Parts: sequence; C-alpha cells; structure tokens
Amino acid sequence: MPVTLKELAARASVHPSTISRVANNDPGLRIATATRSRIEALLRETGYQPNGIARGLKMRQTNVLAVVIPDITNPFFAALFRGVEDAAAPRGFNVLLCNTDGLPERQRSHLQSLQARRVDGVIIASSFLKDPSVRDLRRQKGPYVLVNRFSDEGEDPFVGSDDLLGGQVATAHLIDLGHTRIGHLAGKSTVSTGMLRRRGYLAAHTVAGIAADPDLIVEAGYTEESGTAAARRLLSLPEPPTAVFAVTDMVAIGAAEVARQRGLRIPEDLAIVGYNDIPLASRVSPSLTTMHVPIHEFGSVAARLLLDQIESDEPTRRRVRFTPDLIVRESTVAGAAKTQRSARPRVSAE
Repeated sequence: MPVTLKELAARASVHPSTISRVANNDPGLRIATATRSRIEALLRETGYQPNGIARGLKMRQTNVLAVVIPDITNPFFAALFRGVEDAAAPRGFNVLLCNTDGLPERQRSHLQSLQARRVDGVIIASSFLKDPSVRDLRRQKGPYVLVNRFSDEGEDPFVGSDDLLGGQVATAHLIDLGHTRIGHLAGKSTVSTGMLRRRGYLAAHTVAGIAADPDLIVEAGYTEESGTAAARRLLSLPEPPTAVFAVTDMVAIGAAEVARQRGLRIPEDLAIVGYNDIPLASRVSPSLTTMHVPIHEFGSVAARLLLDQIESDEPTRRRVRFTPDLIVRESTVAGAAKTQRSARPRVSAE
C-alpha cells in the first residue's frame, strides 16, 4: 500500500502538512535545513508522490496548462509544444494540446471548453489580428500567453520573432544575389506573421530601390499543400519570378516541389527562401535557405511567462521577441554550407 502523509510525518517527527509542503516544493515553507533534508531523504526512500488532484482542489488549481495551435501536423508546432512541456514538467504541470485547423470558431470552442475544465492557463499559437477570443481572455484576466502570433491591440503577453526584420533580411538576401523579380508566397493578412513578413518583403524592395510588383505576391497560407497551389499560380505568370520568399518553410517546400515538376533547377532557375528553420529544412534536397528562429525556446519562454502569472497571481504584458538569423543553404546558393549564426538567440523584451 502507498505510504500516507500521516505515516511519513510520524517517521520524520513533523506535522503532516510539513511533509506535504516539502513534497510540493512550497516556496513559502520555512523550516530548518536539516529537517528539510531528512524529509526529502524519506520521500526518496518511500517513493512518495503527492496527490495532485487533492492538492488542486485545495489550491483551486488543476496543475494543467493548455496549448492551442493551428496545425498539429506542422513540425514547427511540434517543436513549440515540446518547449512548453519541457518548461512545465519540472514545475509540476501537465500540458493539453488543442488543434484549431486555423479556424476562429474552433479556437473559440476550444477556449470555452478549457475554461469549463478549469485549466490553470493557456498558451495560444493560433491567434488572429484583433482576435475576439483573445479579447475575451483579456477581459477575464486569467493567465494566458500568445506565442508566434499576436493580436495587434498591444496588450497581451507575447513570445515570438521579429517578423518584419526577418522578412526584410530574407528578401534582401535574394536581392543581394542579383534577383529583381522576387515572388512572395505570403501568409494570411489576418495573421501577424503573414502581415509583418509581407511588410518586410516590401521594405527590402524599398531599401534597394526596386519597385515591388503586386502580381508577385500570392497568398499561400501556411501548409505545404497551400504553398504548392500558390506556387503554381506564381510560376504560371507570363513573366515568373526568378526567386521566392515563402512565409514558412512548409510553404517553401511546397514551392520547391512545383519547381521540380516544371523542370526548374534550384537555385539556378528559381532561388527559394523559407522561414522558421524547422528540422526538415536542412534535410530536403536541395537544402533550404531560411530564417532561423528558436522554436523550442518560444515554447519554453512562453511556459515560464505563463507559470509566473499563475504562481504570482499577477497578469503581465511582457513581450519577448527573438531576432531571426539567416541560414544560407543550397536553395539560394549552389553548394552552400550553413552560415554561422549567433550561439545565443538575440532577444528583446518589453
């Protein structure tokens, strides 16, 4: 039979509540170092595990977080979710995963269900600009963090990359290689990543003194399939582009497949740049030039921001942005090896 708190307390000559508070890493507990060491040794010896359900009822916590993502099949979100789990587990929290398929109504339904289940906090990777679901969370004053995408009302805790800079650097790389007709397989204008990376694409043209052709901007969404469809439209133009900046790596991979089907050589006939540097980007052939962002760290930082809110019972508006790095591979420079990037991701916080 599992050992009880009362039995442990008798063996350690302390009150059962002291055993419970040591087992649950209560930061407010003040006891002698020798007493704490004796209790911790006893917990290891007996393999005692605190009753999370009972503790949750007493503390009015479930010790459960939720992550709401738009596409469970996208490797980007798998890495992000792993980052959340890796940060949450050492602090005693489990994590639920909810998939929206990029649909606002599914996001709203998930958030309502999670509220009914009384999860302790939510990380949202599927938000939209001026998102009513995010507005509801803000009004309810419960713990939440937006990651990768933000709502543009500027009042929410957020973790992501500097997408405007990333879009500008990616496009400038193609301009530096001599391309003047550069297509953009764009994200949705209702999503911050799509809006800002498109602005970066346009900004690079302005800096270089090149007029951006609106016909070369095609909304592609965020999946390989949508990238394939958009690339077909782009490459069917009477004067197709010689280079493409895609809003994500998955979209870029879809575009590369269309180029191969049409007999185009990459990068000689069509250079391609993606965004995110998912693991697949270095494994496809030719390997994909892309903007690197620390996806796992997106998740772990978002989880820490969320857990700090839960434990302090204080909301935050902190916004953490990582600077993306250009990784040059074979899809833009034949025979290229990966460029060196900074050992630590550059980050700004507000």
